Amino acid sequence: MKKEYRRYNRYPDGYYPKLEYWNIVLKMAIKQQDTEAVVRAADKINYFSNKQLEVDYLEQQADSQLSIMKDSGEDWC
Repeated sequence: MKKEYRRYNRYPDGYYPKLEYWNIVLKMAIKQQDTEAVVRAADKINYFSNKQLEVDYLEQQADSQLSIMKDSGEDWC
């Protein structure tokens, strides 16, 4: 969990800025008809999309835990 916490703090906006960057790179590679660059950018988009899904899942799990703790009356602060 420590690694996940560190990664989350490293990217406070999630991985969306990385996705935006690689989307621009992908568009440029397509315009230039550079197939290798298209594949590399698409791989990066896939990688960072999966990372963002992990962050979203962890946030959803944390929110669920807090909700359960609130409903049960446990001290959650």
